[in-house]
Amino acid sequence: MDNILGAANWMPAWWFTMVGINIVNFSVAIFLLFKSFKWEQQDPNDKKYYLFLRIFGLTFALVALYRSMFVSSYPNRLAWFDTLFNSPFIVRSLATFAEMSFIGIIAVILFRLNREMAVNKSGILAKSPYIAVICIFVAQFFAFAGLITQYNIWFAIEEGLWGLAFLSITPLVFAYLTKAKKQNNIGKNYKIALIIMAVWCVGYGIFQWFYAMPFIYIADIAHDVGRIIPPDALRQSIFNYTAIRDFDTWGGIGFFIWHSGYFSICVWMVLFFMSIGRKR
Repeated sequence: MDNILGAANWMPAWWFTMVGINIVNFSVAIFLLFKSFKWEQQDPNDKKYYLFLRIFGLTFALVALYRSMFVSSYPNRLAWFDTLFNSPFIVRSLATFAEMSFIGIIAVILFRLNREMAVNKSGILAKSPYIAVICIFVAQFFAFAGLITQYNIWFAIEEGLWGLAFLSITPLVFAYLTKAKKQNNIGKNYKIALIIMAVWCVGYGIFQWFYAMPFIYIADIAHDVGRIIPPDALRQSIFNYTAIRDFDTWGGIGFFIWHSGYFSICVWMVLFFMSIGRKR
């Protein structure tokens, strides 16, 4: 496969590209941070809303920059560099902030839209962002459990919670999108944001429930048989990892496609969500 794809040649180029993209992304996040102070002056009643957008967006962009530099596959304890900065446990810890920021900024925007569009305000549909946030929060504990014990069952549960999180908000997103087409008092950027969320929810749901869960995570549970958790498992998750850049060891083209999307498309989504702070 190395001969066909030239993996040994393009992997360093991929890394430099991802780092370069995320330096630009983080710079844009900083720009949006200062730009949002002007929105705050125009609409001082929404300071908390702008504050959440800034904190969540900037956090996600910063962690994405870090993870693009210190690429890690923490389920397999693989690292791009032989340094503690590339420790899977440290990268996983930072990922917690990024993942909570990702679902947090989506939830904040959905609640904002619910206030303006009044889609089933008192019903379970309007409260579905709470379900999504709770799912992603609980998923963090299973991610750490999988990292420390190296039991695949915990990663399977983690991914199941991620799938449930976006499944829970899908009906609300489409309800907002349907209503947004019928009224003109919602800004164009909000409508675009809803389209992005709808595409994300459907695409992620198809990937998660029909491919990743049955063929990757559930299939890997069989590997847990016979595994023993060492007494120093936590310490090993911090200090024991393999610094390697072998294409097949990292999981082949699937790993690089997934991480390329995480380091680019996901960050661009968040940057766009940061930029819709203005009420109209």
